Amino acid sequence: MGEIGVDPRGVAIMAGKFDHYQVRLYDLTFRQAAIIKQEMLARGADAAVPWNVCSWQQETGVLYQALLSGTKRQLEQFITKLKQQPFGLPGIAANLETALNNYSGETSNFTISIGNRIYDLTVRTYIMGIINLTPDSFSDDGLYGKPNYIDLALKQAEEMIAAGADFLDLGAESTRPGSEMVPEEEESKRILPVVKELARAVTVPISVDTYKPAVAEAALNQGASIINDIWGLQSPDDPERRMAKVAAAAKCPVIIMHNQKEPGYRFLMKELIEGLNKSIAIAVEHGVGIGQIIIDPGIGFGKTYQDNLQVLQNLDQLRVIGRPVLLGTSRKSVIGKTLDLPVEERLEGTIAANLWGVAKGVQILRVHDVQAITRAVRMYEAIIKA
Repeated sequence: MGEIGVDPRGVAIMAGKFDHYQVRLYDLTFRQAAIIKQEMLARGADAAVPWNVCSWQQETGVLYQALLSGTKRQLEQFITKLKQQPFGLPGIAANLETALNNYSGETSNFTISIGNRIYDLTVRTYIMGIINLTPDSFSDDGLYGKPNYIDLALKQAEEMIAAGADFLDLGAESTRPGSEMVPEEEESKRILPVVKELARAVTVPISVDTYKPAVAEAALNQGASIINDIWGLQSPDDPERRMAKVAAAAKCPVIIMHNQKEPGYRFLMKELIEGLNKSIAIAVEHGVGIGQIIIDPGIGFGKTYQDNLQVLQNLDQLRVIGRPVLLGTSRKSVIGKTLDLPVEERLEGTIAANLWGVAKGVQILRVHDVQAITRAVRMYEAIIKA
């Protein structure tokens, strides 16, 4: 509007009329669904609900859904009205208000404190380079067991940083399907010497990819500064939430990933978001600052091939959580199955998936091929910002 000469006061008045949203609500009672339909229509917006709600044919014990469609201003007016209604509607209004504010970015603060540095994750897309300290990595790039593996890890780290890596992520246990669990002592033996040497050699933050609290704590003591937990602080082997306590004590960022043992979803994105919100609640309850939390949808973890594609398709829905998003698709099976390619030939598919992620609002990309991904992302950003 500014480009065509609209007065700044007019821009402020009309801006909300140009932001259009679709919102899906779940688990509504008959009365809630009926009132929501009426109140959306009264705002000049719309709400799609099941036919029997429109015809007032109530079914006992049935919960309903609604699909709302309107401008940001209409939804804000709707939320204000809903807060004045009975039947549990004020709670729905409060949740919708939080989700709308998070999605629009009006209340989100994506600055992360790592060590003595502050990172603004809204400035550009950040790249996290993967260093595998395993003998059985799915991507066949594991360093452990090779002669002078610590030196190899240092060399790989230096190359990744030179190619554009902002962070390094070290993992010493393969989490590919069918892999065996590594005992805590063995994982520590693999990863701690590398963390110690790497912390002396590089200035970029080091992330430790582990779901074991003792390994994470030891790695932090050796110089790591980020915890990357594939179980999102909900590991079945950590019922006391010790990982959350470790992160809180260290005041370090924690990447919480969505995961579950087996696929099986009724409403995939709803359940994924609920799972991530549960992880966030666990973190905050145990003293982790909300500003230190990064979320990861967990591509390839507890999801079928179609689930993974659906999550990628709907990555922008994670914005309702209001936290920065890390995406890890690098060389994964969803790319291999789509293109019918082995691990070593999945670069182009990885680039495509990562650029899609950036377009959908992802802030951090966790990748093997740092140089290629960095170049592709910087080109994409230049086009978007031109």
